[in-house]
Amino acid sequence: MSVVLFLAGALAACSIHVPWEVLDDYDGVRVVMRVVPDDADVLLNGRFIGAAYEYASADLALRLASRQNELVFRKKGFREQAVDLRDHPSRNITLKVILEAEGVGEDGAASEAPEERQAYEAKSEPLPPQPTEKPAPAETRFLAQVALTVTPEETAVYIDNRFWGLATAERKTIFLRLPPGKYAITAFKPGYATYSQEIVVPKQEKFELEISLQK
Repeated sequence: MSVVLFLAGALAACSIHVPWEVLDDYDGVRVVMRVVPDDADVLLNGRFIGAAYEYASADLALRLASRQNELVFRKKGFREQAVDLRDHPSRNITLKVILEAEGVGEDGAASEAPEERQAYEAKSEPLPPQPTEKPAPAETRFLAQVALTVTPEETAVYIDNRFWGLATAERKTIFLRLPPGKYAITAFKPGYATYSQEIVVPKQEKFELEISLQK
């Protein structure tokens, strides 16, 4: 019962976003999703992780420890499409996916109208008026280096209820950069007890965190 409740909470939390741009030295894979329609469901290795528009820009990119993962895009009334990230050699992947409506032939004769696809493309907006006074220089933001070690492999990790990614290599250390403060860390893998803990990242250069799930 506790596992079911955890899964329900994790799925509901997929729409919550945190400032992931602070993880600027992340050494895994970033995946940006440009999908039409952009509210298509996204499944990572068979698990729902949110809607495509939640990962549609560089600062919202899905972050994974490696390319050993599969994404599936699904929406009622459209044919689902699967993408194997192992087919993409880059660490910064931008997926451009257009789902076909069900009943469309391979020639695409009954696919979405051109104007609908064009409406999805970003358009330039007028620049805001320039300030008359110079803004005060922003205070330099301190970021602590967090060394995260996870066991076993294929463990799903959440930070502040936001899906972070899967640990692909057992006891592989992954380095993040986070501003000092409190964070809720949750880790889950079927067949293991759920790990859930609130940590405090201190204002120091390095901070180590080891997560080891128990069967």
